[in-house]
Amino acid sequence: MILMWIISFAINRNRQGSGGILKTPHDWAILAYYFYVSWYSGDFNGTLKAFLPYVVFYGFTVHSLTNWERVLGYIKAWNWMLVGVAAMAVASLYGLDLTNAGEVTMFFDGRLCLGTWMHNNPNALAHSVIVAMPLSYVIYFWRKGATGRLILFPALAALACYCTYETKSKGAFLVGGILLVLIFVVGRPKSIQLLSIAMAATIGVSALSFLPRMEQMGNLRADEGVQGRLMVWEMARRVTETKPGGEGWKQFVGFIIWEGQWETKSTHSSYVQVGGDLGINGIFFYLLPMWLAIRSLWIGARFTRDDPDQERCRRAAMLLVISYLISGWMINREYHTEYFLIVALAAAIHRLNLATETAYLAQVAAAENPEALAENKMEEDISPPIAIPAMEAIYAKGKTLWNRINLLDVGVGAAMTWAVLFTWDYVLANL
Repeated sequence: MILMWIISFAINRNRQGSGGILKTPHDWAILAYYFYVSWYSGDFNGTLKAFLPYVVFYGFTVHSLTNWERVLGYIKAWNWMLVGVAAMAVASLYGLDLTNAGEVTMFFDGRLCLGTWMHNNPNALAHSVIVAMPLSYVIYFWRKGATGRLILFPALAALACYCTYETKSKGAFLVGGILLVLIFVVGRPKSIQLLSIAMAATIGVSALSFLPRMEQMGNLRADEGVQGRLMVWEMARRVTETKPGGEGWKQFVGFIIWEGQWETKSTHSSYVQVGGDLGINGIFFYLLPMWLAIRSLWIGARFTRDDPDQERCRRAAMLLVISYLISGWMINREYHTEYFLIVALAAAIHRLNLATETAYLAQVAAAENPEALAENKMEEDISPPIAIPAMEAIYAKGKTLWNRINLLDVGVGAAMTWAVLFTWDYVLANL
């Protein structure tokens, strides 16, 4: 895959985004995260090498998504891969078992799983495939034709939802409900937003109570799995209080005493695992790229809202970021390539918006000083032409993009770290 990326990057001539390295806040944040993890690992050189593939995935993804067509194709491919996972899982229920999913499903008392490394438990499978429901809406329903609205979206969303239903994953049900509300709230008129929120708070909450295992939500403390999870959360919280740098990358292992025996226990939370491994400071460096992804996608709406496909890409990327952040409380995905690919997607979109801004500024400079334009031969660098009136409306409000981490980013990253610790303590105190 990396070789294909290198070839694609080398032969690409249809570049619209800003090239080079360390061109966006995301690039700097990933680099800082990389060196922080390596420095506090206890084996700087070893971790530097072990963590490098994640950074490479990030870098090649950013430099491969060099125009909007590639970004949209990347998102579509992501969605179809999720649908393919759901299809394999559902097929195993009807005799077509390609991954030996039947045995794994039986081990989890009939909760649907796949016999693969990443989806060999029902929660991991559910949190992956449920994202295909809102993604399919954005890709095939929103501002699309009859085929997408009447055939593709209903079929893909139904498959993803049915697969999630068979996993009986409470957390995935909640994530699906939140994402469903978001697609009817973001970018909608105020009246639709208020109606959607009101329906979610009434009908939506009632509907969730009828899903499998949701009756257990009222007494989570009685759930043996939750009891063991909370014990590990307490262990990891003590690490964050005594070791700002944590135990080291992938070094925190939770243990519980269960029926007189010592047993290892997963944290079932990306945030808790990062806290145990990397400490409070590590949580900050882990969250900072995600905040930068949210910020860049949020302000990027000014550049994409007039083009349906560009806005489709932005909304899909935002859904991926939000779903990852919510699911992070319930599954371990902290060191998966998924994290780096999502941030890379947001960074690539930001680069395309930066290129639009740069082209606009160049056009303005050319209009003010055409002689300098001719002398410097800037005409070939201004492609494609930018709608100056639309951009003027943006700049009239004093709004511009940014390409370096600033105090606002650091402050929000610190606030998000505090919010994680507050939620962590609240769960321990009240469950």
